[in-house]
Amino acid sequence: MLLVFALAFADESTLTYDVVVGGHDVGDRTVTVRYLPREDGERRILSVLTKADLPLGAVNCRQSGQSSPRGATFTTSIQVGGAVSEVQGIEAPDGGWQLVIADNDGVHESTLKARDVHFTTLDLFDPGRTRLLTDAGPVGVLVAETGGVLTGTLSAGEATTVKIGGKPVPGTRYSLKGEAGSAEFVVDSNGFLLSSDLALFGTTVRSVVTHAPEARTFGTIEVVDGPGAGTSETEL
Repeated sequence: MLLVFALAFADESTLTYDVVVGGHDVGDRTVTVRYLPREDGERRILSVLTKADLPLGAVNCRQSGQSSPRGATFTTSIQVGGAVSEVQGIEAPDGGWQLVIADNDGVHESTLKARDVHFTTLDLFDPGRTRLLTDAGPVGVLVAETGGVLTGTLSAGEATTVKIGGKPVPGTRYSLKGEAGSAEFVVDSNGFLLSSDLALFGTTVRSVVTHAPEARTFGTIEVVDGPGAGTSETEL
C-alpha cells in the first residue's frame, strides 16, 4: 500500500480592502497574491492597487513585489495630487535593503542595514512574510510607499477580532509605538492582513479587508493499492 500526495495548491488569492480616514471611506485597495512552488521554496508574487482621496490629495498607488526564501523585492509607483514618484527596493542576503527613489528632485540611492529594517509595509500583504511581525521589540518598518523608515517598539501579538461584514473575525494584533507615532496591524491565522492603521501622507490611513480571507488548500492524501504503484505529484 502506497500513499499518493495530491498537492492542489491554490495558485492565487485576491483580497479587497476599504481605505478609511477619520471614520470615512475614502478609497479601496485590491491585493493579489500568486503562489509559485519552487525547489528552493515557495515564491509569492504580489500586486497591490490603492486608490484613495486623502487630505493631501488624490492618491493612485501601484505596487508589485516578489518574495521567496532568498529574500524580497518591490516596486511602488505612486501619484499624490500632481506629484509622481517611484520606490524600488531589493533585500540583500544579510537582510538589509538597497533602495532607489525617483521623484521630482531626481534619483536617490541608499542602503539600509539589516538592523534598521525588520519588515516592509508590502510584507503586510504577503502571507508568507507576516510572520516577521512576531519579532517583538525595537523594529524598523520600511514604508514601501515613500522609502522612509518608521521606527518604534513592536508589541507581542495579542488575540483580537476585526468586524468584517458585520461579523467578528479572529486575528492577532500587533502594535507599533515610536516617536513618529503609532501603527497597528491585525493578521489572521493564515497570515492574511485583516486590518492596519498606519500614518501615511500626513494622516492615519486605516485599511480593512471587506471579506474574510479563505484559507489556502493543499490537497488530499490518496491510498493506492497494487504492484507498480508509485508516488506521484500533480503539476504545480
